[in-house]
Amino acid sequence: MKCSADLRNLKIISINEGKQVSTVKDIIIDPSNGSVAFFVIDQPIDYLGARIIAFEDVLGLGDYALIINDSSVIQDVAHNSLAIELLEREVKVIGSQVLTTKGGLIGQVSEFMIEEETGRIAVFNLEDEEGKSSQCPCDQVITYGRDIIMIEQGKKTAQTSNKERKQDTAVSSVNNKERLKKKIEEFGKDDSLLKTPANSSEGVEFSQDFNVFEQRQLQFLVGKVLAKDVKLETGGLLKAGEKISQESLAGVKSRQTLMQLTAHVMK
Repeated sequence: MKCSADLRNLKIISINEGKQVSTVKDIIIDPSNGSVAFFVIDQPIDYLGARIIAFEDVLGLGDYALIINDSSVIQDVAHNSLAIELLEREVKVIGSQVLTTKGGLIGQVSEFMIEEETGRIAVFNLEDEEGKSSQCPCDQVITYGRDIIMIEQGKKTAQTSNKERKQDTAVSSVNNKERLKKKIEEFGKDDSLLKTPANSSEGVEFSQDFNVFEQRQLQFLVGKVLAKDVKLETGGLLKAGEKISQESLAGVKSRQTLMQLTAHVMK
């Protein structure tokens, strides 16, 4: 098995081309089957222009490199509807709270491990509220959510110390139920949990022609500085050397202009 942290920065090697074509920047999780669906390739600018490799196109996944047949398997994220859908769901696993179907709070995911052959998430590393570590096999998982992972009640996690093995890990106590109730109330009150970066701008609406992925790229551009003037469809001009504001980005109406902005952002 391989830790998720070990996947990042892996070299991507093409067999037919006999060279390194890129490195792994991130992974995209498919919550429907609890596995790695795509590897995101290292790119100088986030979101727009990012490329991906589907797990099914990977020939080998080792300690040194990820092996593909050739660079033809590399896809643009913006042209892959499944990748965009999974990005919108924002399931990252790490940082998620693990709860049981009976309302018990097991802990928070600090890391997870996958099976190299299938990409399936096999084990969670967890930390509880007291900072104690444990592991949880992922065959217990019922649902992967953006903030919460639900597991089947009745199974116990493998504790990392003899002292913890002696503890009762059945999480049906009143205290755990109260913590769960409080956690759910916090989720309900925090509006930011219901927003994605694509729609979190303050009163600025982007063209509906842009998909969610492209709207995120627009948000990414806020505060960046251009190396070259870019003319907008509205007749306005984003000048070189000036910071890009949300208001000015409202004048971006086409993908062509968005690509120009991305290309001319100062690195």
